[in-house]
Amino acid sequence: MTKLGEVLGEKAVVGLQNMTAPRHPGSIAVINYKGGVGKTTISCLLGYYLAEETKKKVLLLDIDPQCSLSLALGFNPDEVSKTELTIFNLVVPDRWTRVTKTDFDKYVFPPKDSLAPKNMGIIRGAFDIDMLDIEIAKTLVKGEQQVEHLHLYCKQMLRHFEDEYEYIIVDCPPNKMFLTQAMLRACAYYIPVTIPDRISVYGMPRLLRWVREIEPSSKPKMLGYVLNALNRSGGHPAGKVISQQAAERRLVRDIAASMDADERSVLKDEPKLGELPRLDVIARFLSEEGYKWSRMEFKKETSMQKTVDQCLVDLAERVIERMEAYRAKA
Repeated sequence: MTKLGEVLGEKAVVGLQNMTAPRHPGSIAVINYKGGVGKTTISCLLGYYLAEETKKKVLLLDIDPQCSLSLALGFNPDEVSKTELTIFNLVVPDRWTRVTKTDFDKYVFPPKDSLAPKNMGIIRGAFDIDMLDIEIAKTLVKGEQQVEHLHLYCKQMLRHFEDEYEYIIVDCPPNKMFLTQAMLRACAYYIPVTIPDRISVYGMPRLLRWVREIEPSSKPKMLGYVLNALNRSGGHPAGKVISQQAAERRLVRDIAASMDADERSVLKDEPKLGELPRLDVIARFLSEEGYKWSRMEFKKETSMQKTVDQCLVDLAERVIERMEAYRAKA
């Protein structure tokens, strides 16, 4: 135990380190408490478009046990289940106090998709990442580690990549496992994603309450919400079907009630960050084996409305603008 730890207690010392530890300034957690709303879709495509539009390097982290992000980038199931170089082995408890001895860079791989931007990397997921909670719980019960060590370790891990990667996007699972909580605290920003329907938006208030409970020094700033899988009403440039319009109104009320002063100043009366339509070209990009990303397909026009490409360009640009607005206030 350090001398300061002898005076304050080691837990208090780690808490102080967490409060003062800097975060990667371009780190984003993509999250919702509900599954199946498009978190992986947004994580993947936002990563592609930030890399394409900015020409800066982008790192993706897959911490969802389904490993959909890793599979979408071209890795086969064996590559996310039969190797040590996955997120599971990077965040097991015995690493939390060994930051200086961990070679974070060897866990980063280029996408297997040959058409993906060359300035992207990914830390691959692991199908057994949900078992990590059991390992963490055992460690905490034995008193061998503290959950604050995990929170600090995740901040330090993301911060390690600051000089090489301008942006880090973390695809989070729809649960409150220890790693999800740690990544929310480690990221500077978060993006809640939902489908605008009556059932899907129910997950948003729970997520917002969860974020509000995070200590102020570790609470990420909201960049705005993203609507996924919009059912567009034909012919209208910004049209949504009536049921989705009603769901979004409820969503806006929930988000407006949860924003802090900084978020209100940056997001103002437009908390929406972007939207993506429900189209087959997006589904094939994520799920069709052997399908290669083609920006030209995303540029195909559909009945007077924005193309998928324009939706994603707008999303990437607004992410950058809002990050800059937050930094200007700091």
